[in-house]
Amino acid sequence: MNNTNLNHSQTLDGILKMVKKSIFIELNVCLPATVVSYNSADNTVDLQPAIQAVLKDNSFVSLPQIFDIPVLELGGAGLSIKIPLQAGDTGIVIFCDRDISLFKQEKKNTQPNTLRKHDLSDGIFIPMRFGNSGSSNIMIQSEDGSTQFEVTSSGINIKGNINIEGNITSSGNIDTSGTISATGKISSDEEVTAKTINLTTHIHTGGHNGGNTGTPVA
Repeated sequence: MNNTNLNHSQTLDGILKMVKKSIFIELNVCLPATVVSYNSADNTVDLQPAIQAVLKDNSFVSLPQIFDIPVLELGGAGLSIKIPLQAGDTGIVIFCDRDISLFKQEKKNTQPNTLRKHDLSDGIFIPMRFGNSGSSNIMIQSEDGSTQFEVTSSGINIKGNINIEGNITSSGNIDTSGTISATGKISSDEEVTAKTINLTTHIHTGGHNGGNTGTPVA
């Protein structure tokens, strides 16, 4: 049979391509999205997908908002890293193979509640800042860079105010160009120096009878 005059869409290859295209149009896998609102208590977000859908006639339409999407929180062994979010933040939302609604409630092996696949309702949001932090090291920082926690191959650099509730134990030196204040005890087995003045060996001039004081007594 001569198929030279057949429309490309009428050939077997053309029909298979149309079926493939139709399947892909209905398939949700991964998209960038913008946070509309954030529920800190549940760690969920309402999202607006940031890429429009392509219809069968190749026209474009915005996808609807999706609601109550869990936010990725790295964790294990009772520890976690949680990223607070606000409206306008961006990230990636991935869509699971099956309905995850029961799993979100029970957090255990469960059957899918429906037969839906790659549905917009079954997304998980991964917060992501699109852009360059300006550092080649591991960095946790505020948007304006005024507060930074940087891990390098040679150590840890911290910029900004540090508030600690609890004890500090160090086997090395503590150097700071700022102020150290504490409502609890500060103890050290080594010398403590402030502006070149040693804590254990300094003396005060103009002491009793105009002389100098002795060194501090333990």
